[in-house]
Amino acid sequence: MFIKKVLVSALMITGVAATAQAEKLTASDGSIETSLCMAAANGNRAVMHNQIKASGYSAKFVAKNIACNGENILAFVEKHGKRPEVMIHMIERGEQQVSITDIAQHQAQK
Repeated sequence: MFIKKVLVSALMITGVAATAQAEKLTASDGSIETSLCMAAANGNRAVMHNQIKASGYSAKFVAKNIACNGENILAFVEKHGKRPEVMIHMIERGEQQVSITDIAQHQAQK
């Protein structure tokens, strides 16, 4: 019984802490950059994907060049976003590059 009370108390404290972190963000203008910042803070991958597509920018460009409230979009999402880990992963994915080397062909050329 004691453990149950402790667990319930811990869950309630966690819920209060999560609610305290939630912020109300408002867009200052209707620019593309502001739309991207608001979509990223919202935490919805589909909305963010559509905003990036509508902007004409690549995810790589967004990750490197878009600033929200004077800070990089990734830092902004980390501080103010609803699902920062999801958004950061989605935006950073555009920065990654993969190269494939055909080992058999490479060894045959030697």
